Amino acid sequence: MMIPSSEQLWQFSEQHYARPGVAEACLELQDEQGANVNLLLLLIMLDARGFRAEPNLLLPLVEQRRPLFEQWRQLRRQLKAKLTTSDYLQLLQHELALEAWQQQELLQGLIAHPPQPGTGGLLAYLRHLKLTDAPLWQLKLAG
Repeated sequence: MMIPSSEQLWQFSEQHYARPGVAEACLELQDEQGANVNLLLLLIMLDARGFRAEPNLLLPLVEQRRPLFEQWRQLRRQLKAKLTTSDYLQLLQHELALEAWQQQELLQGLIAHPPQPGTGGLLAYLRHLKLTDAPLWQLKLAG
């Protein structure tokens, strides 16, 4: 399989995240279950292309950055009401740059652990999150 470029993953992520219900599902899984949205989107993209990545092989990349992302997200949410729209949008732009950086790291992880033909990476990750209704979440994330 050809590993997607960072631009391909970013474009897919923007388009898929904008589908009805997807952003809400991603954020709920992030906030309530500790899911990583970039990993969710990558696994959705790979499943759609007929490839399966093993989430357990990519999780160390996500976990090492978790504190940085959680701190940044918390800071942005705390400051939202205190900042001008322009300043808040700058914080949001920086967060998007962090997201793009994490996506590049995940793509590097795919180079080290290439996806195999098949599907099911997303469902495996949802089960890793201990979701009892993982198939339902898979449908929500499909948009």
